[in-house]
Amino acid sequence: MDNFTKKWQDFHEGKLSKKEVIEFLNFLESDLGKSCYQKLLKATWAEEEEIKSVKKTQFSKAPSSKSHIDLPSTNDKDFFNRFYPSKIAAFKSIFKYAACLMALLMVFKTIDFWPDRLMQESKVEKEIVWLSKSNPQGIKSKILLPDSSWVYLNSGSEIKYPENFAINRQVILKGEAFFEVFSDKDHPFTVEASHIKTQVLGTSFNVNSLFPESVEIGLATGSLKILNGSSGEELILSPGEASNIPTGKEEMIKYNIDPKKIAPWKEGVLHFNDESFERVVKKLENWYGVEITIEGDIPKEKCNGDFQKNTYLTNVLKVLGHALNFNFDINKNQVTINTMNMNE
Repeated sequence: MDNFTKKWQDFHEGKLSKKEVIEFLNFLESDLGKSCYQKLLKATWAEEEEIKSVKKTQFSKAPSSKSHIDLPSTNDKDFFNRFYPSKIAAFKSIFKYAACLMALLMVFKTIDFWPDRLMQESKVEKEIVWLSKSNPQGIKSKILLPDSSWVYLNSGSEIKYPENFAINRQVILKGEAFFEVFSDKDHPFTVEASHIKTQVLGTSFNVNSLFPESVEIGLATGSLKILNGSSGEELILSPGEASNIPTGKEEMIKYNIDPKKIAPWKEGVLHFNDESFERVVKKLENWYGVEITIEGDIPKEKCNGDFQKNTYLTNVLKVLGHALNFNFDINKNQVTINTMNMNE
């Protein structure tokens, strides 16, 4: 049995992987594949003709009176099968494979799945070449993806996406970004950030994974499905809804949010919403491209407030220092916050 026939049988019996199936069907569309197919059909019909010829020779002529042969006490069909079972089985098997394969190809043709869709999936199966865009601390950018979707990338953040983005709309995010997704029903848009994965068709939303232990997602328009890789839980968001997705098994809880406040950072507004001082420090480091050192105890109070576009770091720290009772010192990109002896 040659390799092509073996592949054919394995395909029919479901022994091939998805990748092998795609490769086999693509091979059938090639000149070599068509040649192998024609050879197999010719061999099949030749087998049939040989079987018919042998059977006719064995049973069509009556035995002469001069040389009488005693045949076994069974019918012609049973006797024939005793001597030629392998050839009959081979013919039936190959004929069955041919019929099934041709039926399958006809279905693919009918639903426009063959060969374009298979060629696309075959390309996706290949090793993915990733492209990346990143911002250093203190810098924000607006990126146009190959599918006409827009990404507003926050400072200290990075996105990666495949070179074949038109058929594989997958984005991997580190940090924070706001997405305006171009609608394409045939190719869902997915964003992976830390332990979560979101899937959309056409929508706008913000993902903040600066703090991987609790990724924040807010939806402005459209619809959004979130999968928590840690718990396996799924959550659907509607416009004006948001959620913090923990890394543990805790339940994902939705809450309402003003769509205008989902991503104020992309408009240049520094926004704090009931946030811990540790998160505030992280945001300030990314926003202004500085390194902050804290001397003394970390304030326990939560921080709220908005600082409009182009507000100097000095002014932000003055406001926070007055509210949380600390002093600070700025030396180029080094910031020291001192909370010691402030209550004495």
